[in-house]
Amino acid sequence: MSRPISLDEIMAALKEKHKTSHFLKIDTFSLVKKHISRVESSVFYLGGYKWKLMVYPNGYSGTVNSNVAVSVEKQASVNVNLEVELFVVNQLAKIWHSGGPYLYLYIQYLFVYIFWGDSDLMSHANLESKGFLIGDCCIFGVRFFGVEPAASGTAECFSVIEKPLNHKVTWMMTRFSSFAPEKVHNSHEFVVGNRKWRIQVHPRGFKEGKDKSFSVYLVGGGFINNVPQIANTYALFKLRVLDQVNRDHIEKPMLGWLGENPGVIQGFPEYMPLSNLGEPYLVNDKLYVGVEFEFISVTNYC
Repeated sequence: MSRPISLDEIMAALKEKHKTSHFLKIDTFSLVKKHISRVESSVFYLGGYKWKLMVYPNGYSGTVNSNVAVSVEKQASVNVNLEVELFVVNQLAKIWHSGGPYLYLYIQYLFVYIFWGDSDLMSHANLESKGFLIGDCCIFGVRFFGVEPAASGTAECFSVIEKPLNHKVTWMMTRFSSFAPEKVHNSHEFVVGNRKWRIQVHPRGFKEGKDKSFSVYLVGGGFINNVPQIANTYALFKLRVLDQVNRDHIEKPMLGWLGENPGVIQGFPEYMPLSNLGEPYLVNDKLYVGVEFEFISVTNYC
């Protein structure tokens, strides 16, 4: 099954034709379905308000089933009545032709306040058999009625990368005794996915680990390339302290969304007791702390 025109042409035509819509193209849908229970779009502006489009690849329950669900969420607690529809785009029908029928799947109109969604948008089988899922790619969207049209609709692309380039980074902390124990210390910046990162340590602990634990975190920085201003990153990663003698490394996994703001951190205030911070981990005043990404999401404008 192949598209009549390219994906780039489809996305351009959708944005041109539907100027009160936001589209979320999910590439690597099989990986997204495997790893993520809820996909969040970046924050977008329509009708004078900020919104997020949510896609649940395996339904709202978060467990693997045969349906996909979609919802829209307003990013403020102000009541507003707007008529909307949620849809998935058929990639075979020529909906980009001027005057052609709207062949994406229509959902009932309703008045939206903070959150609404459809619990049974379409089955996985129909996504694939009827032209909504082609080449592991789906296009979801939301359309608003009765709002001022923009110059064009907006669109973003979301994908998941397993074992991304540079997925394993190790920080060699030489002369560890010279690191001020009461201060926070950061590694050099590195890039994984389309985002900058640092490893952060607190030699004498942070928050509930203060004065009793060695604390280790991953710090999210700015994005690179063509990224929406307000986009989150979903990742599964392990924070590591290396055993230099037996290679029996300490590895602690973390899974979840990391917010868009530079400086957002995820990690462990009680990573390891200070009493254990010696051999075989700290040898000859040298300590190795690292991070290994199992997978990471990437968001770009499209």
